[in-house]
Formats: sequence, structure tokens, C-alpha cells
Amino acid sequence: MEEVFTKDSSRTTPVKGKKEIEDDQETVLDITVPHVPYDDTGRRTYEKICQKLGVVPSSKILKKLAESPNIDIKRYGLGPKGTMAVSVALVINSTVTTLNISGNNIDKTGILYIQRMMEENLTITDLDVSDNHLKTFGAKAIGMMLQDNKGIKRLNIAGNEFTDFDAQFFIKEIETHPVLDYLDISRNGFGDIAAPAFEKMISENNNMTELNISWNQFRVPGAKCLARGLKDNMKLKLVNASWNGIDDEGALAFSDCLSNNAVLTELDISCTRIGDKGYAQVMRAFKKNEDLEVLRIGKNNIKEETVKLSIDLLKEITTLALQVLDLSDVMLGASVVKEVESLEEVHPNLEVIHGYTDSYGKRKMAGFSDMGEEALWIIKEFIEEKDLTVAKLFAEFDEDGSNSVDYDEFRQGIKQAKIPLVSSQVDALINFIDIDGDGDIDFSELVLKMKEITKKRKEEEEQRLAESRKRR
Repeated sequence: MEEVFTKDSSRTTPVKGKKEIEDDQETVLDITVPHVPYDDTGRRTYEKICQKLGVVPSSKILKKLAESPNIDIKRYGLGPKGTMAVSVALVINSTVTTLNISGNNIDKTGILYIQRMMEENLTITDLDVSDNHLKTFGAKAIGMMLQDNKGIKRLNIAGNEFTDFDAQFFIKEIETHPVLDYLDISRNGFGDIAAPAFEKMISENNNMTELNISWNQFRVPGAKCLARGLKDNMKLKLVNASWNGIDDEGALAFSDCLSNNAVLTELDISCTRIGDKGYAQVMRAFKKNEDLEVLRIGKNNIKEETVKLSIDLLKEITTLALQVLDLSDVMLGASVVKEVESLEEVHPNLEVIHGYTDSYGKRKMAGFSDMGEEALWIIKEFIEEKDLTVAKLFAEFDEDGSNSVDYDEFRQGIKQAKIPLVSSQVDALINFIDIDGDGDIDFSELVLKMKEITKKRKEEEEQRLAESRKRR
């Protein structure tokens, strides 16, 4: 029997068949526990619930409940019961603002308790439930959660096997949500059938500034819908539509969007089956667009002759905000490379990333398994190229001289320094650097991680040299 969600005046619950409800009563714990005044962190409640469920309490979760505004328990093996225990504790807790429960196989029971918890919790504004295989039931729960909780600012529901059919359960709530600023719905199965609904959501939403819709199944019809939505949107600044089937025809629609949108500052349409024709159309948009700062269009079938023509075009446009043109995996000959380098005379702040070479600013990073580690190496090379020190760079981020900055200050500092990192790389970098998970980036943490990757890189290089000597 298909499950549907309804809402009464007191709470939101799934309506099921009588037998299903009787079965659930044997296993599902009631979230409406009494508030204990002396347990405002939820620690004691968490321990009691774990005992009742037969779950071993996590010392990490206990510590986070008491001391940190951020609970990051991604890939922690919680399962449904562990998620239930955390959810009940967070109904009481009033200090946690960020919850990352990605990759925990939380199942239907877990997402239902997250939904119920978020109805009661007014402090969590950043929620990550990605990679939990939530499917249709999860889509319904997320829709009801967004309907009842108007305080969520950042939501990550990537990698949950959602399909076109599932979009209907939450897309209207996203469209009208009053404060949702960041949405990641990447690595799902959304495509052309749901694209008109996404077009309306993008067009009508007046709050969101970042949208990641990469690694879905949008083809040319879907790409046209997304581009039309962006054309009308007056709020979105960063959009990642990479790893979809945009093709040249879809690229033409994005070109029209860029020609008419004065808000968007970063667009990623890399690896989207764009060829020379589509690339040329997108680049022509810069004749009318003076606001786009980052364009990622690499990993596409673009010939160096077409790149050469686009470089000539950019030289003619003197008022250009573009800071990063990412042509990763596009191989250029020596003559075209010289043309690229000559761009500096007209646009000294523009970095053109291309090919597979191993120098800063000219390639997609290789040799790193972690995106955060890769991003930190980019910062290291940026510092060296600009003849800076880690201390001097951090001092630019740290206005009050406390040797510590919060996440927003760190993001803003990277943007102002014009370090060529996209938002997903910065997010990964924050997770990589913030060793104690307290929500701040300390200078000591940055230095330790910088030393760590430098040592690792040196050891890898020595190993490669040793292997090369053996082959000789």
C-alpha cells in the first residue's frame, strides 16, 4: 500500500494501513518525550534512549551535544535506531545548529524521526542527510519537514536515489521556503520529466543563493528548463549543473541565460557533452554579461582552435568580471597557451585552467583522494605564487586577531583573496581543516594540515622517484 503524508493540528505522521501501524508500534519510539529542565543538552536523554533501544551510546555524540554547535557524524554507522536516539536528544538540545548525518543508512524510520525532530527543533539551520538511499519515502518526509520547519538555511539531500516522480513531494516547499539559502540535490535521478517543475522552482524562489544540481539526468529539454529558470531568477549566485547531458543545444539556452542574468557569479557546466558550437555560444554571452566571475566548462569536447577564438573575444572585452575560466582536460598546444598567457595583459586577475600539466592554475588537480586535501594544496600553491606566508594570509581572514575564524569568515576570506576554489571545494576544505569540529578554523589547525599534506606530497614524490629508478 502506498504511504502518503498528512498533517493534523498537532504533528505530522505517515498514514498507513492498520496492520502497518500495529507493526510499527512494536518498533518505533515516540518522539514526544517530556522536557527535562536540567538536561537542556539532551545528553541524559540520549543515554536513556540508547539504553531503551539497545544501542551503545557514542562518546563523540555525547561530547558534541554538550560542547559544540556542530554535530558531524557522517558515515558513522548509526542505522535507524542510532538516528532515532540522536533525533530524540536534539528535540531537547537548543544549541546545535549544524547536523551532518550523511551516509548512515538511516532508512525510513531514521528519516521519519529526523522529520519529526525538525518540526520541534528551532536551532538547526544546516542539515545534511545525503547518501542515505532515502528514495520516495524520504522525499515525502523531506517535503513535510520543509513545510513545517521554516528555519532551515542549508539542506543537502544528495545521493538519495530520488527520481523525477519524487520531486513532486518537496519541490513546491523549496520554491516557497522563506530562508533556504543553499540546496544540494546532486547525484540523484532527476531528469527531463521533472525539469519544468525545477524551472518554476528556480524562477520563483527568492531566497536561494547556491544550487547544486550536478550528476543528475537532465538532457537537452531539461537543460533548457534549468536555463530558463536561471534567466528569471534574481537571487542565485552559484549554480553547479555539471555532469548532465546539456549538449550544444542546451548550452545555447545557458548562453541566453548568461546574457540576461546580472546576478549569477559562478556557473559550472563542465562534463555536459558540450562541443565547440555550444562553448562558442556560451563565451559570446560575455559581450553582455559583465558579472560572471567563475565559469567552469571543462571536461567537454572543445578544440583548441575554438579556445583560441574565445581568447581573442575576451581580449576585446575590457570590462570583464571573470576571474576563473576552467577548461580542465582541454588540451592546448604551445601557441594557444601563449595566447592564453597574453590575456593577463588585458585581464590580470583572470586564471585560465586547462590541460593536465602540473603547475598551479593550469590544470585539474591530480594525486589527491580527498577534495579538501586538494583544495588546501591549491591554497599552498596560491601562497607560494603570491609570495605570501600562511600567517599573512590567515591574518587577512582574521579581522579581530583571535587566531580563529568561523566558517563564513573563512569562506569570505577565500573569496576576497581570489583563491580559485568553488563552494564545494571550500566546504570540503573546512571539513578537512576543522580538526576538533568546533565550528571555527584555528590558525594552528590550518598550519598542521598544511604541514600534513606537504609531508604526504613529499613522501609520494620520493616513492615515485624510487619506482622510476627501479624501472631504469
